[in-house]
Amino acid sequence: MPRPIRRKVADQVLIQLIEADVDIGFALLDQAKAYRLSGQSDFSAQALQQAKDIVIDIERRLQELGDSESVPFLPLVAELRNEIAAVKSEPP
Repeated sequence: MPRPIRRKVADQVLIQLIEADVDIGFALLDQAKAYRLSGQSDFSAQALQQAKDIVIDIERRLQELGDSESVPFLPLVAELRNEIAAVKSEPP
């Protein structure tokens, strides 16, 4: 009996981590944009790479959840990927 309860708690924690990672990913994009505007292209590239790494972490965590729990995050992950691509394609 304790196993289903543990799994539910583990899923809740995993969902909270994913939510935090999504927030961090968008914050890193804001940093990348700010650094780029201030002429600090190296820092901008680092923040952008960290945002890409966050997406990889999110996708790994989503695989651990069932479809019903991961589906709500898919649009956010897609938006994060699109934003990363847009920042990456902007001229320095």
